[in-house]
Amino acid sequence: MLPVLCQLVKCSLAIISSMLLRLRHSPAFALALLAVACALRQQPISDLPYVEEFDNPSSGWETTSNLSADVRYEEGTLRVIVKQERLIQWSVAGRRFRDGVLETDVRVRGGPTDNGFGVVFRFVDRKNFYHFTISSDGYWRAGLMKEGEWQNWGDWQPHPAIRGGSEANRIRVEMRGERFTFYVNDQLLGSYSDPSFPEGDVGVLALSLIDAPGVDVAFERVSVRALP
Repeated sequence: MLPVLCQLVKCSLAIISSMLLRLRHSPAFALALLAVACALRQQPISDLPYVEEFDNPSSGWETTSNLSADVRYEEGTLRVIVKQERLIQWSVAGRRFRDGVLETDVRVRGGPTDNGFGVVFRFVDRKNFYHFTISSDGYWRAGLMKEGEWQNWGDWQPHPAIRGGSEANRIRVEMRGERFTFYVNDQLLGSYSDPSFPEGDVGVLALSLIDAPGVDVAFERVSVRALP
């Protein structure tokens, strides 16, 4: 029986090898190899709780310094400076999450009050992610970038829970399946549902508006914990 099984295995391997040789120059074969490579590279779901206090510059968050923006570790914060108008700059953790409670504490260090800063979540790539953003003049907005197109869930809305000046704001998002609930300083702002991205990275962002460059914010802590 064993010799028969060995012969069957040899035959199967020969057939597979022959198919691979015939298909290796086809687009379908190339796409299949690409899919396998992507699957192998995909990160596992990160353990909870996750806490980043920005006290180790090697912890993996994206940094940059160019004519448009600076992102750097600085004295236990991640500082984001947007130098040009009408520009969005973000940094992500290099992790992968599904459901959880994303939270960060952020202070404005300088620049115009007509600004925006907050978090990105379920971040797939630079063209696909959700965001939750507040401003120093007391407004908030949430939505998504999908295939490179902004789809905001309504316009900027005022809320008294958002603190101005250099006071810290605590931003929180509860990610529960397709339902997202948004808080600032423990006050409920709103919630929306969307099925586009079931999982992805988390990060922070800052943005400048028309004629308002120089947005300067510092994120003091980012965490993701299990849902209550």
